[in-house]
Amino acid sequence: MIEENKRMILDAMRVLTLLFGFKDKKSYQMTFDKLILFDFYLKFPKTMTSKSNERKKEYDFEELYSFYHSHPNRETYSKVLSYLIGKGLIEKEIKVGSYIYVINDLGETIIRNFDNPYALSLLKQANFISKEISKLSESKLKDEIMEMTNTNFKLSID
Repeated sequence: MIEENKRMILDAMRVLTLLFGFKDKKSYQMTFDKLILFDFYLKFPKTMTSKSNERKKEYDFEELYSFYHSHPNRETYSKVLSYLIGKGLIEKEIKVGSYIYVINDLGETIIRNFDNPYALSLLKQANFISKEISKLSESKLKDEIMEMTNTNFKLSID
């Protein structure tokens, strides 16, 4: 139970940070599916954003076996989003027939008060995702995730 709670907090921290990275993109529609895809970039930054072929020893266990998570548990994300909504940190809105998620003032205040290396790293990645990765279509994002995680799979069996 304690490990499950820790995982929920880490997942919530990533999702909240991701939404913070998109706070200034008022026209961007952060749907449930896009949120899941972008969170993969936050969860596995070495896998998804490294440009060089890093050696296997530079990956931690989670990163190396990220291919197991390339089709995430949607129920977990529903719980994380419900948790963040319940805490009053994000809002769920309907726009153009889809539910979208946005960070609110309290959520922004929480993110601005994070002051540790992990949180600052997440924020840097979220800003990169907002500026660069968000330009890709959902199908291109899925293709990239599959390509990069397959590379990790090959590394794991070597």
